Amino acid sequence: MDYQDKTHTRTQGARNLTMGADFDKYVMYGGRMRCNVADDGTINAFYGDNDYADDGSNGQVMVYQPKFYYQRLPLRMEKDTIIRSESIILSARKQAGFKLHPIFDDSNGGELEYVLFSAYDGTIVDNKLSSVAGLQPATGMTISKAEEYATNRGAGWHIINMAAESANQMLQLVEYGTMNGQSALEAGISNLTDITTNINCSAVTGSTAALGNATGHATITINKNNGVDVENTTEGKRAISYRGLENPWGNLWNFVGGINIKGDGKSNGGAPYICTNFEYTPATIGDNYEYIGFNLPNTYGWISAMGHGNDKYDWVFMPIECSSVANSLLPVGDNLWVVANVTENKIVVVGGAYTFQDNNGMFYYGCDNNANIIASNYGSRLMYIPTKGTTYNSNIEKWSTKIGG
Repeated sequence: MDYQDKTHTRTQGARNLTMGADFDKYVMYGGRMRCNVADDGTINAFYGDNDYADDGSNGQVMVYQPKFYYQRLPLRMEKDTIIRSESIILSARKQAGFKLHPIFDDSNGGELEYVLFSAYDGTIVDNKLSSVAGLQPATGMTISKAEEYATNRGAGWHIINMAAESANQMLQLVEYGTMNGQSALEAGISNLTDITTNINCSAVTGSTAALGNATGHATITINKNNGVDVENTTEGKRAISYRGLENPWGNLWNFVGGINIKGDGKSNGGAPYICTNFEYTPATIGDNYEYIGFNLPNTYGWISAMGHGNDKYDWVFMPIECSSVANSLLPVGDNLWVVANVTENKIVVVGGAYTFQDNNGMFYYGCDNNANIIASNYGSRLMYIPTKGTTYNSNIEKWSTKIGG
């Protein structure tokens, strides 16, 4: 990715490939699939099995993501933290110069073979954050309440964190061959008009159910306009899916757990801190939070450069610069919201909502809200981080059988 020249070039094994079937030979792509998951982490069925269901009757609808390794190399830097050109390479196996993506770190120095991401925007069923088809996503909660609803499902369940977001960002940008997901795939639910303001008008989950593990768009998507069902079939108003993950951007902003933006009046748009465990404290940066090594830009706008700070957090794709040389297409094509010279801590939301048009995307961040924000277009998504044991081993065996060994 050359941010100055506004170019993206496929390299290594991705050279001459196109998104889709060409990437299925790599297990982190071809082995990624929707599944039904019980609250104890047991995978009950995979997409295509006779008992697979999208309505929640056989468990949460999740996306099985096999582990992968990454190498992110700044090629041209400015002021030690501004990346002007860089390379990102993914590998299905460990090799020299590559790191395990942190979403697969079991926190004990070991490696997880898989994690599970929600297939659908989060809904609330029986006081638990859920990922099922046929319901309108839940809004009107704080980020702390969203995490509470997620953990109500049991051990290992959380709202997505920055590592989950990073994993999906890396997979998409390498497969798309660009950082601009909207130009590579489709706009997503980003251009709903004539809706009632300050009311949740998001689309009902599951309109991409027929796509299964594939990437593409729904035939018909239903959004709720003040309780009235509206059928949409056109780009910008219909749901999209990336390899089983419906609405990778658009429809709703989604809370990101475990990242706080420190505002002390001296850190431009704020200093991002990552939580080292799942003890999230959205309003406070405690001892279990670590600085990523660079600050967000002091002005909001189109992203023109990503930052590089602490090598430990080189997997974090966040902007360090927004300027007039960037636009809605290049070099990233996504926007950033910050508070200039911010003086209080902020949280992070990602993706953009149903009216944000070309701002939406996989690198679109909102970093300008306090932890107590409640909004009609702010939602959340589930993830499940397994614990090694009998259930974990059984799930791997089921998956291996499903993909043919």
